[in-house]
Amino acid sequence: MLIIRQIRSLLYEQGFTIGGARNRLLGDDAQVDLNQSQQLIHQMRIELEELIKILRR
Repeated sequence: MLIIRQIRSLLYEQGFTIGGARNRLLGDDAQVDLNQSQQLIHQMRIELEELIKILRR
């Protein structure tokens, strides 16, 4: 689902062509975006687990 949102954003919000969007998703920028997304997800998971611990008290 995330990839669909990225494609939509690239095409409709950022004005990329289909070829440009493809290059963006397959290039070095894609790896940086992926790493940032993974870090964000990891941090959110930690915070949610801490919240669950607080709520179980």
